[in-house]
Amino acid sequence: MKYALIWPAIGLLSLASLPAQAIINIEEMRMDETKPGWASSSTLTFSGKRGNIREDKLALNGGVQWNRDDLQVRNLLLFTLNRSSAEGTTFSRDSFVHVRHTRQLDETIAWELFAQHQDEPLNDDYRRQLAGTNARFRVDQRFIHGYFGAGVMYEERRVVPGANVEVSREDWRFNFYLNSRYQLSDNAELAASFYVQPKASDVSDIRSIVNVGITSRVTRLFSLTLDMSYSNESEPLFGQSHDEWTYSMGVNLRF
Repeated sequence: MKYALIWPAIGLLSLASLPAQAIINIEEMRMDETKPGWASSSTLTFSGKRGNIREDKLALNGGVQWNRDDLQVRNLLLFTLNRSSAEGTTFSRDSFVHVRHTRQLDETIAWELFAQHQDEPLNDDYRRQLAGTNARFRVDQRFIHGYFGAGVMYEERRVVPGANVEVSREDWRFNFYLNSRYQLSDNAELAASFYVQPKASDVSDIRSIVNVGITSRVTRLFSLTLDMSYSNESEPLFGQSHDEWTYSMGVNLRF
């Protein structure tokens, strides 16, 4: 088993804002696909304060992966659990689970099956679950160095904004994404990704997200990260905005 104390900052950003961003950038959360056998990654964070107010925050993020000896079959599990409380009362709680089966067809093409569940019961009882399949293509061209995906998924979402009121939506959606990395220097890397998910029965109903992140390695152990995302949804659920900006800056520690 391999353990990492801190997950990559881009993955942490995606998991930290599950309900606000319906699209989760799984491509940035994948584990090492080049080594056979089992691997795992986990981060447990606890913080709090005592004084005028008593506050506690707990976050658990992680993943488990199994690669067959020939690397042609891979199984991946990703999960997160966040909980925040003040004066003994929990005011925020969310969870996320994603499972994915990948079968490599040749050097550049893979076929995948996946399922996902998200919920935040204290935020209008928000829930989202989906299942789908996609083809994943490795691309190494002049301006693109990464992966392109195309597939379809069935999605269920629900929110309860008030007493005896429930807003739900069930859709078949196409799923397209492009994820690419660029080496800016010996110690700096740029990662850019784009997801778009049009509704199968009405392609004008589109959900999309653009993400750009820069990692600059200061030493062998430390690196600085900057990440920005913009998401848009033409038909959001009740009480949600059409678009959203998120950003994150931090220090990444690996050993």
